[in-house]
Amino acid sequence: MQTTAPATAAIPAQAEPTTVLAPVDREHGSRIIEALEGAWAAIREAHPEVPRVVMITGSGRSQNGIKWGHFGADFWTVRYERGRKKLPELFAGGELLSLGGRRTMQTLIHEAAHAVAHARQIKDTSSAGRYHNKRFAKIAEELGLTAPTTPAPVIGWSDCHITDATAAKYAAAIEALDAARLPYVHDPLAIVLGGGKATGLAGGDEDDQDDQDDENQGSQGEDDEEQKPKKRPPTRFLVICGCTKPGKDGTPEPARRIQISRAAWEFGREEGDDDGALMCGRCKEPFRKADPDNAG
Repeated sequence: MQTTAPATAAIPAQAEPTTVLAPVDREHGSRIIEALEGAWAAIREAHPEVPRVVMITGSGRSQNGIKWGHFGADFWTVRYERGRKKLPELFAGGELLSLGGRRTMQTLIHEAAHAVAHARQIKDTSSAGRYHNKRFAKIAEELGLTAPTTPAPVIGWSDCHITDATAAKYAAAIEALDAARLPYVHDPLAIVLGGGKATGLAGGDEDDQDDQDDENQGSQGEDDEEQKPKKRPPTRFLVICGCTKPGKDGTPEPARRIQISRAAWEFGREEGDDDGALMCGRCKEPFRKADPDNAG
């Protein structure tokens, strides 16, 4: 009696970026992963050292803020017909997806730099992965990001940004991410930390116009009192939550102080609310204006 050997599930090759948009009525999770894998495939095509990964997503929110992405070496075991193999994990935060294709691609390239460092056996971080050293910055620039000129406290040379030339290089992948209309995790803090610009969310062009208007006001002559425009509230202001720390004289003072734009603060805020629906993950209290009289 002839028997048929059981079929073995194929492992996605992640070799070519997808250009066919998935219909929006498909399962949301599979659409997200497919879109992210397509963008990762575009990076791998340009930089063969970047490995295949097991792509995952979810909320990046924690007590310390928002994690946009994470590369973890040898996290997953994949079964093949002739054995097993360890594959790294690539995590992309659901909050990241709210910021659009270009910002998402920036994070993926950042994590690809970590992947290349691992492949080359280069130690690119310290302090449990938080501090990014100059070796990381060099690889990030090799992959198309621009590194900061000086290191920041705690995170070092982590804050690398995608260049216009790199964005043009990955234009098809970025366009596919934007056109896919992917679900995302909404968090007002993502708008603030992500630079004040989010796909379909407040805090983009309005902020830019506010800044320009403030600059125009500042150019008015001091002696021209009658033609001075009416004073506007500041474009950005300080908000605090319930977290406190001992001050210089031992008196408790706010431990978390965040500068926020008016547009980002108003987004998601119910009329009449004193707070902006922005919750602190540590004290579980909403942020409030530090100086209500000057916040507008």
